[in-house]
Amino acid sequence: MPGTIRQLVKLFRSITSNDFVAAKAAAAEICESVERKGQRTAARSLRGALIATNNDHPATPISGLDKPNSTSFIKTGLISLAPDRPLDEVTLTPKVRTELNSVVEEWRNRHKLVERKLLPRSKLLFHGPPGCGKSLTARAVAHELGLPIYLVRFDSVIGAYLGQTAIHLRQLFHFAETTPCVLLLDELDALGKQRGNPLDVGELDRIVIALMQELEHSKPLGLIVATSNLAKNLDDALWRRFDLSLLFKAPTKSQLSAFCKELADNYRIRLTREKAIRAASVRSFAEAEAVVIAEARRQALTER
Repeated sequence: MPGTIRQLVKLFRSITSNDFVAAKAAAAEICESVERKGQRTAARSLRGALIATNNDHPATPISGLDKPNSTSFIKTGLISLAPDRPLDEVTLTPKVRTELNSVVEEWRNRHKLVERKLLPRSKLLFHGPPGCGKSLTARAVAHELGLPIYLVRFDSVIGAYLGQTAIHLRQLFHFAETTPCVLLLDELDALGKQRGNPLDVGELDRIVIALMQELEHSKPLGLIVATSNLAKNLDDALWRRFDLSLLFKAPTKSQLSAFCKELADNYRIRLTREKAIRAASVRSFAEAEAVVIAEARRQALTER
């Protein structure tokens, strides 16, 4: 059976069995096959159609997207996010952009690496001040790869007992190993804190060890992306479990100004000079966005 027909059969079977995750995985495989044949425009169009389904539900539980044999923890422990913008629309430093473009290139051409018994980088750590675009960048990377992105709910991961938390971690990484996706471990500080703190109970140290073991031995079908606002609190040995760590610096005033202008254009509003100065004087993109959205609401309610 020719490769394309085999892929289509897999896709149709997944659809008829309501296995949406498997269907998206089969569709992503078809996209890669088309791109390997040199039909890049067609591949981009197919990936765009695949991503469009996520934009209708920007942040919903994964209950309708998991495999039939998924555990109840996976259903409640993951939230589907929308990979809603390409990487070139995210404000990044030149170094971070170069590295991420390189990761995307590795994944788009991973068959070339596999032929030489190499693997693309699959475990990334984004660290830096809060509100500087780490999670947004993870969603943009998912957009570039044509993969769904799932946010891990750490309140569901951490159980009443150490053994329960370890089991949840194993189930999480098993999901990443069997489902092509970007698994987002947002604010990894919740699980990966520095060991040896006398104020912590010994069980917390064992959770960190379990997390490091899963990271070290996991072979995800997509990417695992962790973010941290408090990188100094992460265990030293945890850093070595990632293929790449990237520092997201606080934005400059010029970056904030450009970001606010673009955001204001999207909301079809004009910022007064006072509002523009205020938005550009905050410490993060998240704070600047809050200023612009507040002004957009005000103008929407007052305009005649």
